[in-house]
Amino acid sequence: MTELANAEASSPSKPDAVYDEMVTGTGQVRPHWQKLMGRLSPLDPAALEDRRDEAVQLLRQHGVTYAVYGDPHGGERPWPLDLIPFIIPAEEWRAIETGVIQRAQLLNAVLADVYGAQSLIDDGSLPPSLIHANSRFLRPCRGTVPPNGTYLHFSAFDLGRTPAGQWQILSDRTQAPSGAGYALENRSVIGRVLADSIGDGLVQPLAPFFAAFRDSLYAMLPGRQSARVVLLTPGAYNETYFEHVYLARHLGITLVEGSDLTVRDRQVYLKTLSGLEKVGVILRRLDDDFCDPVELRASSALGVAGLMEAVRAGNVVMANALGSGVTEAAAFKPLLATLAPKLIGAELEMPEIPTWWCGDKGDRAYVLEHLDRLVIKPAFSFLGRRAVFGGDLSRAEKDKLTQQIKVQPVGFVGQERARLSTAPVWNGEKLEPRAMILRVFVAAIGDGFAVMPGGLTRTAPNDNPIISMQLGSGSKDSWVVGPPGERDARLAAVVTNIAPLPPVTLRRAAGGELPSRVADGLFWVARYAERSDSIVRLLRTLLIGVTDAIQPWRYRDAEPILNLAAWRELVPLIDHPGSFQPISLVQAALLDPNHPSGIVVNFQRLINAARRVRDRMPHDCWRIFMALERHIHEPVGPVVRVPPVRLLLRLEELITLSAALAGAVNESMTRDAGWRFLEIGKHIERAITLVEMMRGLPKQPDAQTGAQSGERQMEERRLLGAILALTDPRGGQGANSLVTAGPDPGGGGFDRAGLLTAVLANEVDPRSLVYQLSALAEHIAALPRPSGSLPTDRGLIDSAVQIALTARDAVPEAIAHACRLRPVRGLTGEMEDPLRPAFARLDRLIPQISDLLTQAYFTHVLNRSA
Repeated sequence: MTELANAEASSPSKPDAVYDEMVTGTGQVRPHWQKLMGRLSPLDPAALEDRRDEAVQLLRQHGVTYAVYGDPHGGERPWPLDLIPFIIPAEEWRAIETGVIQRAQLLNAVLADVYGAQSLIDDGSLPPSLIHANSRFLRPCRGTVPPNGTYLHFSAFDLGRTPAGQWQILSDRTQAPSGAGYALENRSVIGRVLADSIGDGLVQPLAPFFAAFRDSLYAMLPGRQSARVVLLTPGAYNETYFEHVYLARHLGITLVEGSDLTVRDRQVYLKTLSGLEKVGVILRRLDDDFCDPVELRASSALGVAGLMEAVRAGNVVMANALGSGVTEAAAFKPLLATLAPKLIGAELEMPEIPTWWCGDKGDRAYVLEHLDRLVIKPAFSFLGRRAVFGGDLSRAEKDKLTQQIKVQPVGFVGQERARLSTAPVWNGEKLEPRAMILRVFVAAIGDGFAVMPGGLTRTAPNDNPIISMQLGSGSKDSWVVGPPGERDARLAAVVTNIAPLPPVTLRRAAGGELPSRVADGLFWVARYAERSDSIVRLLRTLLIGVTDAIQPWRYRDAEPILNLAAWRELVPLIDHPGSFQPISLVQAALLDPNHPSGIVVNFQRLINAARRVRDRMPHDCWRIFMALERHIHEPVGPVVRVPPVRLLLRLEELITLSAALAGAVNESMTRDAGWRFLEIGKHIERAITLVEMMRGLPKQPDAQTGAQSGERQMEERRLLGAILALTDPRGGQGANSLVTAGPDPGGGGFDRAGLLTAVLANEVDPRSLVYQLSALAEHIAALPRPSGSLPTDRGLIDSAVQIALTARDAVPEAIAHACRLRPVRGLTGEMEDPLRPAFARLDRLIPQISDLLTQAYFTHVLNRSA
């Protein structure tokens, strides 16, 4: 799962006489670069920097990131994209296409033999230790032949150019290659920033290649059955998760995690709201040994139990085939030139970077003799060692390495130190040459292979000799330029190489087709969003009250808000006025990233939850999530004491972004099951919050004097005023008149029924309790019915609706009783307001709705007809 990070190539830190991709040895711009440079050269550095900034802004708005494991500054970095593309002429590209297609054919043939007859081992062409010492060789896959004998449906090859101008293969990616989605995004961004240069029709487009690949995936469905094609991802914490989301959307297939799938009777199913739906093809971005915890890696929590059995039965096609990672081993490289004539009847068109495997006695002797000139690498990627430059080692380090090679020779290869070509990179002031690698992508389409025109170009970070995204390398868009007629002919050849598909009827996806995990994820996105918004509003109301220059709150005025904040664990419980320091409390809850219940942590939980369902969120929503993440981490002033006005502005900005998110959801999402689960999560969170607030009603003493009765009314009025302030459409600006006013001297009391109705039973107020419960009943009743489900499942859904309606009807009834009846004696023997037991019952009822939905839609304990 880290192959993009570990796609390393080593070059001298100060290369001399390397090939320059843009400029000839006489200083002339190469012909295929002249058009772009002619358009960029008249621009001054400031104008070029403006275009680079535009690219950065587009990437930020799109949320393009790459995770860096173990980074103390954060797990995700912005995707590094250079303004200047890498350009290669079409006639040169034809040679690359020929070479990598041949390479894919050869490695496919090697896999067919390794997992089949193993004739290469029998005749001595492959040493047995090369296979059996490699943990990527999966014995359970032996004898399993994929449809059409295709093991490699999507592969990638890292290429470097020698000083003589010859392309050579640096590494093979045959398991779950990364980078194609990033290449698409690079083209999308650079195509906009350099629209005047790319819009002349000479740059070969990428979309037809991916359309052909998508059609080939659907053509692989076993028996052309009506089944799903899915992309299997390790999840939101994988370093290339952005790409998984991007590719799934671009290809129009369902993004799934292992927990979304189940195997029943050797058939893979997707768990959806309507039940179980068949899956026929899995495009995986998960390392093969993680795919099945039963037969492959028992410790894997990312795979699908029983997947190997479904593969053997021919009920699901894996792309790439399980076990294909075995050919990524660097130890294979010295043998491929010998294997090519035997397996594909031809010599290799594109050479390897010279490599020697220490498991071979002659190669080992060469490596030890030339240690100073070679790069020593692990023979198998699972060994986890980094490349070592022999010439950079001390005498003692060389002796230690020599001993390690002698003790475990099969674990090492020696490789010639690459002298990579350089491509121009914009550094903010000028163009400078940087070492580069080109990753080329090959797809099995129809009865052959096709190459994506371009690829992912990566450049070295400054003088670092290793090109790796984990170490800060940059990326480039890659342009193949040539006459439009030739381009169109080559694209037509790719597309017509696919077996015809049956007619497809376009239709909108039914609500029940939503994966259960996604529905659950959307539910929690809404709950976290509502929870975050409510605590921001709570802090804003408190800050407005205590900083009001006309009528500032005292401790007793703020007490209801403080109690609510303490319930949310935003502030500690304050038991006496002397410890009342509201501004310091607000600052800590708003800005402290280590506050376990603070603003930063709650919004980060929201953003993390949204990442898990990113493929289902509208693009406008994701832009707001990215703005929220930047906003919560931006400093607002001195750490010790931030001026209250800055705290207030930060709170107002967060409320604005929260409102923008709600608006984007409302305007951008189709009214399907996903939207309904968002709404259900929002209304449940609001209802729970309101009920918990009302449980703070003051207790009724056994005997009330006139003064006690007035104080109790004042306390209750403060609480109701605080709740109104939190839900006030004016943003809490009118809270003081409700919170601080005492009993009406003329009437001897206050309009309790009116205030309770305003807070709880206003059917047209989108923040009242009755509104939440009515909306819950409506949305739950509209959820898709499980196809062929058991009657008990139908009963669970009906029960959830009934609970919501019962709770809704209980609210006005409780208000009427509370305003008409005398205090009652509670279970503890104390006298209490009739509202308190009513809300204690609601506090038990409302969470049951969430439990019933979980049982009805998310457990999938029993099989359902698809």
